[in-house]
Amino acid sequence: MIKATHEAVMVDEVLENLVFKQNGKYVDCTFGAGGHSHEILKKIDRTGFLTSIEKDERATKNIPIEFKDDSRFKLINDSFSNLRLFFETEEIDGILIDLGISSTQLDDPLRGFSFQSNGPLDMRIDTTKGKTAAEWINSASKKEIEDVLWLLGQERASRRIALKICEFREKKSIESTKELADLIVSCVYKKTKKHPATNSFRAIRMFINNEIEELQKVLEAASYVLCCGGRLAVISFHSMEDRIVKRFFQGKDRIESKVKFEYMKDKFFKPTAEEISINPRSRSAILRVAEKVC
Repeated sequence: MIKATHEAVMVDEVLENLVFKQNGKYVDCTFGAGGHSHEILKKIDRTGFLTSIEKDERATKNIPIEFKDDSRFKLINDSFSNLRLFFETEEIDGILIDLGISSTQLDDPLRGFSFQSNGPLDMRIDTTKGKTAAEWINSASKKEIEDVLWLLGQERASRRIALKICEFREKKSIESTKELADLIVSCVYKKTKKHPATNSFRAIRMFINNEIEELQKVLEAASYVLCCGGRLAVISFHSMEDRIVKRFFQGKDRIESKVKFEYMKDKFFKPTAEEISINPRSRSAILRVAEKVC
């Protein structure tokens, strides 16, 4: 029996709408701590198969032995935007994409994702490549920082924050999550239940990891990889991501795919009050599931 270490979001809704064949082939594009993969493996039979993808090399090195011993399971350490490369000759029955980052990543101060604890300002999901958030924040122009905070975070104080960052780094570089969070807090005057740094940290993380472009690519890839009648399930935590998914299912704003999708009986699902009480981080999640029409 596989034991999950992460509180997966909307498990019942995902399983009910995604796993419609016990002997099917499925893909979990965001393995994370294995929560959804664990549940999918429980539902498929001995002839079913699950391939999981994970960009974070650390996560792939620390998977429970139960996953390694399951002949119905394979884990690929790569970006999910390369999905089409992995399934050039086979069709998939169901694909799950759970966007954002896992609690395991968020709770590790060394990863730099959270403003709740102090740590190096990294924010890379794949720590083997690309600029860290600190490298970017200390070299980007005021206009670039402002645009990222506004376009990806809908941060109303984006101009004040960008200016404050530029003024601060004239004296010293910004290296820690606490330094950045404190700068942001000093610029956000309107008090809300949400921490003042929430929007900015999310925007910077999305920019550093190129998350919008990655999402657009994996949606396109999924449309080709799925079999006729195959299902695509996407969990998003941000209105911009959800809008991209929604419009893709409607056949809009695509790169090249002409594949048609039809929603299941419900256009979207949200966590129940009970789930939110158990896992508060699920409160902003939206699940959309659609079927490929041929």
